[in-house]
Amino acid sequence: MTEDLPLTPDEQDQALAAELALGLLSGPEAEAAVARLSTDPAFAQLVRDWQERLAAMAENLTPVMAPARARQGIRERLGHIAAPLAEDPAAPSGWWRGPWAVLGGLLAVAVLAAVLVLPGLPGREAPAPAAPDYRAELISEDQALRVAALVDGREMEIALEAGPPAAGRDYEIWWIEPDGSAPISIGLVPREGNLRMTLPEGLDPSDAIRIALSNEPEGGSPTGQATGPVVAIAPLTSS
Repeated sequence: MTEDLPLTPDEQDQALAAELALGLLSGPEAEAAVARLSTDPAFAQLVRDWQERLAAMAENLTPVMAPARARQGIRERLGHIAAPLAEDPAAPSGWWRGPWAVLGGLLAVAVLAAVLVLPGLPGREAPAPAAPDYRAELISEDQALRVAALVDGREMEIALEAGPPAAGRDYEIWWIEPDGSAPISIGLVPREGNLRMTLPEGLDPSDAIRIALSNEPEGGSPTGQATGPVVAIAPLTSS
């Protein structure tokens, strides 16, 4: 029976460089390897060589968006249980409790005085908020579920207006191209507040795009494709 031979120093450096390039090191071992990059040019070159090999392996891969379930799992492991920006960013932040309260009150009084004293001056009207480029109103057949999807440039906002999902379920958002290709998952409808995201490269809003919602297990489809019933679908329409 042949026993495994111990690694030579060169082989140990190769293995360490590969582990560092793959991100497999952690704690003191990772800190020591990173520190060695600045003091050992030969080891630093080994790490660069491994990074180039690994990058070459990915050149012919077609990037795809991870399923919503996977993205939600990553957020949970990172300590972000709710969907990104699920909390309403317009909600009061409690600034009035700090030392700026007095200054804020004085400014409010000054603004109110200007409005009361100078109501007739031109140019005093507040500008109307800009309309989004596209929007979709997703309403279920029984009208119990209402979700608004707004697209401004490449920024998309999803808001649940009525009909939260049942316990243990989530509504998953799907982007449907007009060419008949498979729908693309772009996230989960937040249970409260709004979800704001930047559309991934390759997803270009237009009047030909449709947005759909499917009823999925909590965390989203486990397969990357809709597994539950489609509960609402609507086209993007230009504002």
